[in-house]
Amino acid sequence: MTLMSDPPRPETPDLRSDTDVPVEIRYDPDLAVHEPATVPAEQAEPSRRLSPILLFPIGLAVLAIAVYVLFGVIAGEGKPPAAYLDEIRLRRVDAWQPAFELSRLLAQEKGAVRDPRFTADLISLFEASRDADPRVRRYLALSLGEVGDPRAVDALLPALSDPDEQTTIYAAWALGSIGDRRAAAGLLPLLDHQDAGLRKIAAYALGGIDAPEALVPLRALLNDPVEDVAWNAALALARRDDPAGLPLMARMIDRPYLDQVRRPDESGSPRSLTEDEKQEAILNALRAIARLRDRERLETVRRLGASDPSLKVRQAALEAVASIEKP
Repeated sequence: MTLMSDPPRPETPDLRSDTDVPVEIRYDPDLAVHEPATVPAEQAEPSRRLSPILLFPIGLAVLAIAVYVLFGVIAGEGKPPAAYLDEIRLRRVDAWQPAFELSRLLAQEKGAVRDPRFTADLISLFEASRDADPRVRRYLALSLGEVGDPRAVDALLPALSDPDEQTTIYAAWALGSIGDRRAAAGLLPLLDHQDAGLRKIAAYALGGIDAPEALVPLRALLNDPVEDVAWNAALALARRDDPAGLPLMARMIDRPYLDQVRRPDESGSPRSLTEDEKQEAILNALRAIARLRDRERLETVRRLGASDPSLKVRQAALEAVASIEKP
């Protein structure tokens, strides 16, 4: 009688040679398979995992970018303002970039004690920038406004007639920020300028200057056909403790009125105010009403504090009520 032997068992696959098994498992001796493995009837699909060789360049590129950004941040930290002036002098094509960074740094360090030579160097650099990239001149004007040194007035006044309109706007803002009365003579003619943007910034700047001769022209600007210009005139008068703009500020805190206001977009077509623009108008008006302690509009302000949809507006309204009611 012939004994039939059991059919030979298939060999157990070696996990060490299976590329679809993660490396940490493939070479772990404690996970050895001692039982026969079932061989699938169909051939398994090839792995769709990306090869580490393909991933290596991507990882290297990400690492390089991270290192670049990190060292850029480290290089920028702690750089004194004077170092930016040197960069502006040395650069030719992209000098506007350090000029922009300087204006940001000075805004963050507002009120910091500086070397008197820095302001003199900044003024000289601004005066020498007449034929440079207009962006350089704009950001240097902003920087002078942030420093707030009256010595810059004589350099900024000629920029009010700069061929680049944006430079004129930045110079006007800087003069208002400095607050020297000598600047009023250069800003007053801009109140009659045909460009609404220049009328607007001139009104804003005059609000920061103690110039009694500006009050009458600012009151006349309350009837300007452009809302932004009239609003800035009213706010500027409030900063000089003149209540002539209060009726207009009462409209600025009225949302139905703001819903009807239109501003030109980039193409010149009229558009409605955004919610942020409405909120900004209300907040500015509330601060002015509080400064003037206008009791006539107290109940309107109180209603804003109770029911306005904006939390910022409600908070500002409550603060205005407290300021108005303060003995």
